[in-house]
Amino acid sequence: MPTDRSRAWIFDVDGTLALIGDRSPYDMRNVAVDTPNHPVVVAAQAFAAHPDVDAVIVVSGRDETARRATEAWLTFNEIPFDRLLLRRTGDQRADNIVKAEIYDAHIEPHFTVVGVVDDRRSVVEMWRSRGLVCFQVAEGDF
Repeated sequence: MPTDRSRAWIFDVDGTLALIGDRSPYDMRNVAVDTPNHPVVVAAQAFAAHPDVDAVIVVSGRDETARRATEAWLTFNEIPFDRLLLRRTGDQRADNIVKAEIYDAHIEPHFTVVGVVDDRRSVVEMWRSRGLVCFQVAEGDF
């Protein structure tokens, strides 16, 4: 059945597109020092260039205080993205809950998701429970 919905890939940031090294995942002030995870960045670039993909959506457990720095980091590292969706400032619930709500409110109504790339097992399980293909790029059992 044909659809007019845009086809999108979803990418996580910390542990997926970005390797955070010694930075605490709760330190939103120093996200600019993260190292790009080259194989995942190349995948994002390839997916974005594919004719069957309309959008790359970055969904992160980072909160809104990191928006400008995250957008700058993505742009500087030539990581394509059409939307950056972050948790609300002060929301300290588990990533899988926050990302599920982001998906339900901002992605599912508007996009057909081709696939997801994430690292955290609980989040990967959440994506898969929604019937989405999810590539897990690291152990992520935390």
